[in-house]
Amino acid sequence: MKVRKICQWCGQPFIAQKTTTCYCSHRCSSLGYKERIRERKRELKKMQEILTPKSSVEGQDFFSFAQAAKLMGVTRQYIYKLVKENKLRASRISPKKSIIRRTDIELMLKTKPYERIIPKDDFDITEYYTAEQIAEKYKVKPKWVWTYTRENNIPKVKIRQFNYYSKKHIDAAFAKYKTDEALTEWYTPEEIQEKYGMTRVAIRSQVYRNNIPSKKEHGQIFYSKIHFDLSKSSEQESTAEYYTVQEAMKKYNLSRDSVYGVLQFHEIKREKKGRYVRFLKVDFDHVMGARK
Repeated sequence: MKVRKICQWCGQPFIAQKTTTCYCSHRCSSLGYKERIRERKRELKKMQEILTPKSSVEGQDFFSFAQAAKLMGVTRQYIYKLVKENKLRASRISPKKSIIRRTDIELMLKTKPYERIIPKDDFDITEYYTAEQIAEKYKVKPKWVWTYTRENNIPKVKIRQFNYYSKKHIDAAFAKYKTDEALTEWYTPEEIQEKYGMTRVAIRSQVYRNNIPSKKEHGQIFYSKIHFDLSKSSEQESTAEYYTVQEAMKKYNLSRDSVYGVLQFHEIKREKKGRYVRFLKVDFDHVMGARK
């Protein structure tokens, strides 16, 4: 049986004895076989190049620029660009050696989430604020707006170089900071320090214990004047009705153990106020008068 075929190597026609014959001569057959081996090796090498970078850097915490590029699936030039623009941190350990930490790559990816870019024609600007509009409306610093919106995942869109933040989400987020509009008089911490001789720590403690309304405008904290004054006046009135342990010791010439002994034996109610234990003067005076 004779079959007319075309040689798969040299392309010349020849008469084959079998239908499975692909080459016209032993030479073409050898060359074709070697080419198939080379092609198989090239495919294997290509597969290894795809799989090797991931496996080789699996347990590494530090990378060269080339390794970082393979890990992220970008070019080495792009890694240099990220470092130059201060988007990715790198450390130079010698004149010819720089490294990048895995944690710095993860931090860059975490702080730069995907931002949806939409055509300007499809954008309803009335539903969004700019950072400057938020800062002006709620009396905060623009830098604080950028930090707050990023940490709280406020939806935003990007048009060219400008970010626009969802008005609905911003208004809802600032609603919890809204103060009573009836409050018109406010203290600064410096004014409280001057009037009451308190430290800043004591002021914050007073505000926290008495739930005094506060607000922040352009980085400056303010405390409700009427609430702070009332808390101080009620505190002074309360102090006039109570003894501390030290005051009772001084008035009745008692030791600390004796004062606590009287309180416990006569079951006088006591309470903790800050660092001090206090109790009603009328109860303690009544007991001490009966003892005389």
